[in-house]
Amino acid sequence: MDWTKNTDCQLIVVGESKDGQPFCYEEKFTIDKIGEDSFTVFLELSVFFPFDKLEHVSFIEFSFRERGILYYTYVDLLQLEVKKSICYLTLSIPEEIHQHQNRQYNRVKLSLRTPITLQIVGIRGLSARKGVAFSGQLLDISAGGLSFVTTNRLFYPLFLEFSFILPGFPHPITAYGEIVRVSNFSNDSYRVATEFRHTPDSILQEIDKYCSLD
Repeated sequence: MDWTKNTDCQLIVVGESKDGQPFCYEEKFTIDKIGEDSFTVFLELSVFFPFDKLEHVSFIEFSFRERGILYYTYVDLLQLEVKKSICYLTLSIPEEIHQHQNRQYNRVKLSLRTPITLQIVGIRGLSARKGVAFSGQLLDISAGGLSFVTTNRLFYPLFLEFSFILPGFPHPITAYGEIVRVSNFSNDSYRVATEFRHTPDSILQEIDKYCSLD
């Protein structure tokens, strides 16, 4: 697998923050340049600098997709710098790249503010009693799952009910899914990634169709 032909990648950075708390950050980056011993990726900063509270890095997962297949590996952080509103990370060249064969769906990143209403309905599956409803902001979605931002602290493997209306979509959607990853989004909010579970195929097909329109 020639990873150097890809321009976009995903990084998951795990370490320790300056206050001694776990640090976890996930975002899409763009590959800037590739050398013999290292390569550089960059991220355009919007509101905040994601690494201002980072004390040290435990590990970084570098991943990318090609023809619907996920490829991933560990890399080392060699340098971090900010120039104007762009964050540059210099990373070690991957030694071995692994392949994840699960089916990958078209994913749409929502540019408009899209609210989502959530309820905890169990752990690793549905339960008979629902928790209190709370709100979040939908970030992206595919037929495989969605991610959102909320100020409520959540964790794997809570099971959630989602209610939302996609921009330009004719009717509300209710779906269910399990939390697979939680990371810090800002000082007082979290980014939560989920995978759909126990959701009718008809709804997943509608979501897949919506994500394939672009």
